[in-house]
Amino acid sequence: MPPYTPDWAEPQGEESLWRAAERYLVEKPLESLAAGDVVLFRMRDGAVAKHLGILTGPESFIHAYSGHGVVENALTPPWHRRIVASFGFDLGG
Repeated sequence: MPPYTPDWAEPQGEESLWRAAERYLVEKPLESLAAGDVVLFRMRDGAVAKHLGILTGPESFIHAYSGHGVVENALTPPWHRRIVASFGFDLGG
């Protein structure tokens, strides 16, 4: 996936990042979030999902944060309510 611009994929309404995750990962129910899961965020209601992170525990995640680098943040309620999909890795070989 290329880096995105602020309006990346929004004019077309394309869920580009979600489709890419579906190609390479296994979608999981949101009710079963666990450390190591890749979570996809929708930053605004009605916008395409274009941010992701990796859960490091039930209350924290790692993500790239513009202007700050790659950081670990608490999975606070504002972040948690933006999660729209969760993916795991297929370890079946």
